[in-house]
Amino acid sequence: MSPDLLEIAVSIGETLENLDLSKGAYAGRSLGGGVFSRVNFAQVDFRGADLRETVFDQCDLRGAIVPNANLRRAVFNRCVLDHADLRASNLHGAVFSECDLVHAQLAQCTMSMAIVAKCKLDHAVLRGAQLDAALFSQSVLLDVCADDTSWQYTALNECDVSHLTWTGARMLRNVFFKTSLRGMSFAGTQLEGCQFSSADLSGADFSGVLLQQCNFQGALLDGACFAKAVAPSTIFCEAGGKDVDFSQARLRQALFTGARFAGGNFAGCDLYQTHFAGAKLRGANFGGAELTYADFRHADLSRADLRGATMMRTVLHGSLTDEAQMGDCAGAIETDADLAASERWQPLVA
Repeated sequence: MSPDLLEIAVSIGETLENLDLSKGAYAGRSLGGGVFSRVNFAQVDFRGADLRETVFDQCDLRGAIVPNANLRRAVFNRCVLDHADLRASNLHGAVFSECDLVHAQLAQCTMSMAIVAKCKLDHAVLRGAQLDAALFSQSVLLDVCADDTSWQYTALNECDVSHLTWTGARMLRNVFFKTSLRGMSFAGTQLEGCQFSSADLSGADFSGVLLQQCNFQGALLDGACFAKAVAPSTIFCEAGGKDVDFSQARLRQALFTGARFAGGNFAGCDLYQTHFAGAKLRGANFGGAELTYADFRHADLSRADLRGATMMRTVLHGSLTDEAQMGDCAGAIETDADLAASERWQPLVA
């Protein structure tokens, strides 16, 4: 179909189905609002085309050339975009549902408020893309390059981002829910207000990273490193992991309520007013830590090392300290007998 005929068909609202338009030359054409179903667009040239609000249903766009196109609010349903080139395109509010975007080129794209659901983006390039307020749900982003991207108010829900890189990424108040972030490095990023609830962060590297008011509730942190991280008021409630390194981190007023960090390394940490009530910290190292006003009520500190820690007004009420190595704890608040008795009180059975 010639470019002129295609423009006319789209302008009158005709639905185009089961056509072979592969290798078509439609650069700069106005095709906004078009509806294409099961159309073969393999290696088509859409450079600079106006494709806003266009619907692509079960279309083949393998190797399509689409840089600098206007795809604002376009819809891609069950499409194949293997090796498609969409660099610097406007994909604001676009929807990708059950699409194959393996090796797709999305560098410098505007993908703010875009939705990517049940898609494969293995080996795709997102370098410099704007992903603000975008949603990635149940998608695989294996070995994706997302360096220098903007992730503000972005959500990743049940995604796999194994081997993804995001050096220089800008992150603010993002949500990573039930997402596998195993072994990910967050070096060089700022993660203010980000949510990592129930995420798998085994082996992740947060060393030296600013994590102000982030939420790691219920996260799996086996072997994760938070050494020298700056994480005041961060939430680690019900989180857990083996061999987690928090050494020299600044964790003032953080919440570790019910956390499970047996053998964790908190050496040299600033834990001023940090809450560890009910936490499982058997064998943890708190050597030289700042524990002023920290609350360990009913925590398991058996075999923990607290030598050299500052424990002014540290609450140890009901905590288990069997075989713990304690330094100067004269200023700590030990178990209150009356409070303990009231906690054990049970109503009489009639």
